[in-house]
Amino acid sequence: MTGLVDSATAVMRMAQARLDVAAHNIANVATPGYKRRIGFADTVAARSEVALATRIDGAQASLTETGNPFDLAISGDGYFRVRDGERTLYTRQGQFRRDVDGLLVTPQGYVLQQAGGGDLVLDGAKIDLARIAVERCDDPVVLTAVGESFFAGQAMIETDGAEVRSGMLEASNVTLGDEMTQTMVAMRQAESGARLIQLYDELMGRAAATFGGKG
Repeated sequence: MTGLVDSATAVMRMAQARLDVAAHNIANVATPGYKRRIGFADTVAARSEVALATRIDGAQASLTETGNPFDLAISGDGYFRVRDGERTLYTRQGQFRRDVDGLLVTPQGYVLQQAGGGDLVLDGAKIDLARIAVERCDDPVVLTAVGESFFAGQAMIETDGAEVRSGMLEASNVTLGDEMTQTMVAMRQAESGARLIQLYDELMGRAAATFGGKG
């Protein structure tokens, strides 16, 4: 009987993991540069395992014109490299502003880096897009989310296979339809787990009645 309870618990934990991931994605449907999270539970369900970790869906989202020259978007594969103190982070979120020192910084204060290393310092109001560091990651699984739109992980490789566009932002790559589907799947899983628990209770009740009556 303990096997039945364990199975029910695993199913319900997996359902909760799906719901948590879908809810997080839906909450960031309007966050520029946000990359959808995919629960590992999707990939290991056949083995009845529950993984609460997530991986990053790096698919390109649509680009929208903003008219702000400090808004930047990447068309193609790659991430902006930014500096948070001594820490290096990567992002597709291209909302930048020019600070008093001529640096391009994110709303969090992270400094945009230039190709070859170092802070990107503007000489004037115009951005030399070719100077911006764009780096690619061969395996997004190794990236660790930092907040909503930033990632940490192993050093990336600079690439010239992507184009940086000024006056544009990349949207979130979350599709509400996909997340609603994941939510429905999770709800059905939770119902299955609840039915297993109910079945266990019924079996235990019958066993108690049967053996109790013999006493």
